[in-house]
Amino acid sequence: MGPAVMRACVLLLVLIHCHPAFAQTSDTERAQNIRNQLATPRTQSASQADIDAIRTDLKNVIDAVMLRIGALEKDMADIKSRIRVLEARTAPVGTVITGPVANAAPAAPLQTAPAHSAPASSALKKNISMCARGCDAEKFSDAVRLVAEGGTITLEPGDYFDCILIKKSMKLVGKTGADGSRAHLKKIACNGKAAIDLHAPEVTVQGLKISGISVPDRNGACIRVAPTAINLLIKDIICLDSENGILGRVSPNGGVMTIEDSLFSGNGKAGHAHGIYINGGESAILRNVKILAANDGHLLKTGAKSTLVEGSIIAALGGNSGAAINAYGGGKLTVKNSVLQLGPKTQNHNFIAYADEPSRIVPGGVHEINFENNWFIYDDANRCCRWLFSHRSVILDKIDIRKNKFVGGIDPITASVDMRLNKEYKDRAEAGLATYDGTVKSMPKPGS
Repeated sequence: MGPAVMRACVLLLVLIHCHPAFAQTSDTERAQNIRNQLATPRTQSASQADIDAIRTDLKNVIDAVMLRIGALEKDMADIKSRIRVLEARTAPVGTVITGPVANAAPAAPLQTAPAHSAPASSALKKNISMCARGCDAEKFSDAVRLVAEGGTITLEPGDYFDCILIKKSMKLVGKTGADGSRAHLKKIACNGKAAIDLHAPEVTVQGLKISGISVPDRNGACIRVAPTAINLLIKDIICLDSENGILGRVSPNGGVMTIEDSLFSGNGKAGHAHGIYINGGESAILRNVKILAANDGHLLKTGAKSTLVEGSIIAALGGNSGAAINAYGGGKLTVKNSVLQLGPKTQNHNFIAYADEPSRIVPGGVHEINFENNWFIYDDANRCCRWLFSHRSVILDKIDIRKNKFVGGIDPITASVDMRLNKEYKDRAEAGLATYDGTVKSMPKPGS
């Protein structure tokens, strides 16, 4: 047997040994077959036809193996993504799992990054792009390390199984694709708290979608805010099916949390997490915000010294939520040109709870209520009692309620409310509203 034929035969035997189609042959049998073939005397050289046949067989086997390797690589990328989700769901508090998986892109080859210290300030950049591959950063931890104080991290559309801890002032902006797709943060919470955990004075979060955030202590949030925040703008955010939409507070000394043009739906958990939970701070402003269908929690719970809701819809719809607004510590509560609705599964009879937690009354602040040009709609024909305020509310200082429309026989339960300054309707039909269909589409337009 010539050298070329010998090498071809050995290579063929190796491929046969590795290929799944020959998996039933035992290691002992394969070893004996190789010894027998190498020991057998040959009286004539192999013909060119034999060599061509061997080459064809080798090519077919190699092609089959390469196809199988390609399929395995795709399977491994998918398995890695699934493992990250399972790790996130079972990780103990304090575990941080990072690494985006955007638009099901194949996983990049694993590489060991060289050890390096944080870059000098001169190397930091004002604008950092982030995506699954080909941008300045592929993980939030890298993006935060690279961006300069006051800079901007821009996320391309795609799915990110990652979370971000922000300890420097910055803007975090998600781009929207031509098809409406967004940068979507899924399931992962940093430090057992939130998809976005804020600890910086000046932060803007804009254009993101966040969903499925839960943690072992059941108060995970799309966005968690530490009182180190002073000026916080949350704009054009979609937050879905998490334990809290927003949890936290800005500084009680001049801090302002502004939430605009955003949707919070299906959030809340076990009566301790809510659609939005602002647990203190100086000022909270909500404009053109929808808070919908909270799950076993209040739609908006606020302990800020001053809370303004304007041009917004706060609606229980089919959710089993509590009050539409719970200003548990009192303070200044102003609601204008908005829609508040309670539905057939609402746990509470009342729209508003005010100063109902005496141990948490806002200290040294103004305690007053101003409601003007709002819709209050009770969509539960079978409910025995429909109240504007909770019986547990402690009404303090000034109450000004005027030019509102009350639908469904709502009792203010306090003599401080002069209903003659408002309009009352027994049901939607009398008010000229669309029939309630369980969706936000059946709500009137804010300010109408």
